[in-house]
Amino acid sequence: MDYDSGAKKFDINDAPILKTYKEATGEDPVSVEFPYDSIDKYLKDKLDLMVNRMTGKKKFDNLVLIDGDEGYGKSNLEAYIGAYVSSKTGRALTLANVFFDLDRLLEFAMHTEEQIILWDEGALGGLANEWWNKNQKKFLKLLMVARKRRHFWVICIPKFFKLNEYLVIDRSIGLIHAYAKDELEIGRFAYFGKKRKEQLYHDWRKSKQRNYGKFSNFRGRFPEALPKVFDEVKYDRKKDIAIMSMDKEEEKKTPSTIKKEFAMKIIEKWMEKGVKMTQKEQADYFEVDERTIRNYTREINNRKQESGTSINNNGVKGENI
Repeated sequence: MDYDSGAKKFDINDAPILKTYKEATGEDPVSVEFPYDSIDKYLKDKLDLMVNRMTGKKKFDNLVLIDGDEGYGKSNLEAYIGAYVSSKTGRALTLANVFFDLDRLLEFAMHTEEQIILWDEGALGGLANEWWNKNQKKFLKLLMVARKRRHFWVICIPKFFKLNEYLVIDRSIGLIHAYAKDELEIGRFAYFGKKRKEQLYHDWRKSKQRNYGKFSNFRGRFPEALPKVFDEVKYDRKKDIAIMSMDKEEEKKTPSTIKKEFAMKIIEKWMEKGVKMTQKEQADYFEVDERTIRNYTREINNRKQESGTSINNNGVKGENI
C-alpha cells in the first residue's frame, strides 16, 4: 500500500480507536516463514526471550535498537529479526509494517495491538540526524502511552548516543550494533543487553568513544535478509517517498530559516571538533551579530541536552573557545 505523504498529521492525544490490521493498513495480515535454516544461537535465545515476554501472562512489549554506520546492513538485520519474530508469533509482517514516516507510525501503533513495527529511520542516511532531533520527543511520548499495545518494536538509527537516555537505558530491551569486519565484511553484529548497553552509554558520555568491543555480550553474523522478506523495489519506493516528503518540508522554509539552520549546523560541527574561533569571528563569518550566535549556541546545547549530550561554545568577544 502506498501512503499519501500529504496526509493529516496524527495527534497522539486523540482518543485511539482500535482497528484490525486490514483496517489500519489496507493489507491482509500475512505472517512470514523465517527464510533461513538456522540463526545465531545467542541471538535466537535473546529473541525467544522477547517472544516469551510478549506472549506470557504479563504480555510486555519489546523495543530493540539497531545502530551502525550507513551501508553496514541495519535494514537487513531489522528484516532478519522481524521475520524471525513473525514466524515465531504468527504476527503479520508485510511492507506495511515498515515505517519511514513518524506520523504514519504513530497512527498505526496507537490504533492497533500486538504488531511488529519496524522503523527504518537509519535508511534516511544523512538526513536522519536532523530529522531525529525534531521528532524524538514525539516518539518518546508514543512509547510511554503505547506500552499496553504489546508491540514488538525494532528501531534503526545511525548512532545510539543520539537518542534520549530514557530510550537507550530504560525503555529498550537490547541494542544491536551492525558493523563490518575490517571495514570490508558487512553482516556482523554485536549485541548489548540491558546492563551492557547502559555501561556502553555511560562510557560514551564520559569518553566520547564508542567502545562497542569492550561492552558487548556477544557477537555474530547475519545475512542479506531484506530481499527475502520484502519486495526490494517496493521497499525502496516507500523510502524514496519518505525522503521526497522531507524535501517538501524543506521547500516550505523561508530563506532566513534556511540560513539559520545552515549556520547552526556549521557551528555545531565546529563545537564538536573543538575549532578555536571566537563568537565575534563566528558572527562575522555568518554576517550576524554576536547575540544571534549566542542564541544559536543555546539552541544547539538545549537540543543536545535533550538527547543526553552537550557541547561547549562559550567563546565571548575576544575569547577563544
